[in-house]
Amino acid sequence: MAFDPTSRHPAYEEYLPSWQLMRDAMAGEDDIKKAGEKYLPMKSGTRAIENPELRAAAYEAYKLRAEFPELLAPTVRGAVGTMLDDPAKIELPAGLEPLREMATRDGLTLDALHRRIITEQMVTGRYGILPGVTKSGSPYLAGYITEAITNWDTDDEQRPDWLMLNETRLVLDRSTGDWSTLEQYRECYVENGRYMARVWTKTGGTWKVDEPVEAANRKRQPLDELPFIFVGTSDLTPDPDDVPLYGLAKLAVRVYRLDADYTFALHMTSEPTPVAIGFDDPKEAVKQGRAPTTLGSSKLWILPAGGDAKYLEFSGPGLAAQEKAIQSSLDRAVIFGANLLADTQRTAESGEAIKLRLGNQTSTLKTVLLTASAGLEKALKNLAVWMGEDPNKVVVTPNVDFFDHTVTAQEIDAIVRGWQAGAYSWRSAFSRLQKGGVIPEDRTPEEELEMIDQDEFEREDKSASLIPPNRQPEQQQ
Repeated sequence: MAFDPTSRHPAYEEYLPSWQLMRDAMAGEDDIKKAGEKYLPMKSGTRAIENPELRAAAYEAYKLRAEFPELLAPTVRGAVGTMLDDPAKIELPAGLEPLREMATRDGLTLDALHRRIITEQMVTGRYGILPGVTKSGSPYLAGYITEAITNWDTDDEQRPDWLMLNETRLVLDRSTGDWSTLEQYRECYVENGRYMARVWTKTGGTWKVDEPVEAANRKRQPLDELPFIFVGTSDLTPDPDDVPLYGLAKLAVRVYRLDADYTFALHMTSEPTPVAIGFDDPKEAVKQGRAPTTLGSSKLWILPAGGDAKYLEFSGPGLAAQEKAIQSSLDRAVIFGANLLADTQRTAESGEAIKLRLGNQTSTLKTVLLTASAGLEKALKNLAVWMGEDPNKVVVTPNVDFFDHTVTAQEIDAIVRGWQAGAYSWRSAFSRLQKGGVIPEDRTPEEELEMIDQDEFEREDKSASLIPPNRQPEQQQ
């Protein structure tokens, strides 16, 4: 059997549905509705309509009225913003310094690449980084979303030593201005202790492969390991990790379906229907003008003996139950992190209040941030080896204390009073004030004491200068 570059790892097939749901929920309502019955099944009554055009029109109207709640995207952006409000500190050897301003071939800075990694972790739970060197000798990092990492294998020590990367993309024919899809896969592998790569391209329905290219460092020594880095949510192993916000995406779809039924019911019951009772043959009565067909004070209704007229309108707990179910699902979404945005009427909160409201999500966010930073650091170390630089000079230190600890005036007063009362040392008070943003983080306790002494000296000097000349103490004779 011929080699098929499009074959997929069993774990890829297992996780793909959840990745697709996350992508669609992240993209929002338009993509969710474009998927049709994948997320919003047709109602049984609509499916029973025999005419296919009428059935399709009824389903489109049903889908059009529904609203998909935009919960996932703002939550992801809020989580990423919280984690990277204070960017990681990145130390690099001299040969990798240009990466700070251009880490990828599409122009991302190192900080921007770090943000992309964490965003992908929150959306699909996985990202891949492949270090590379251009023909001119410039280092770069190539990023791959999880759907592009289609197949992989490991050696006896569970280190990745073979993988396929889907690089299919649109290409422009500049002679015609037309765009077409180029199917391309990159195969990376270790053979006889050497890292190799080759590109598979589909042309005219047939797969063709380029000659393998062997990677070597600046001393012409071959790389003996596959430098690709898998970045999950909790580790750097090849197997996919669970998606942190998958439950939130499922709840958003649930709310979407409930809202579709709710708005459909509102549409069907929102307008009371007039009914005239007592005509033996209603159709004939309408033809003869005896049955009322219009509403308004200018139109006289004449009903037969014993007849009646009334409005039919919805009554009962049905709609209230649907509304309650929607609210219940939204409340559950709060647990998954949507509380960052669900209550738009919430007043401004302190960092500690947000921390308490997030609860155990804090540990999840820290794990994601630490894993992303470890993955970026390892990729940079691999690239340093490739460039002949010292990998030990690569250090990525994230700020895991990403909640706002700013103290209020009342808290400052309480801290100072506690120190004055002997409840804790001056250094402990200094540390809390520094953490709260009152004292610059780069200032030492000794420097602060020296500045306090200087202020005291200046105050005494200023006070002395304010005493009138005729009140100065007499000099001793």
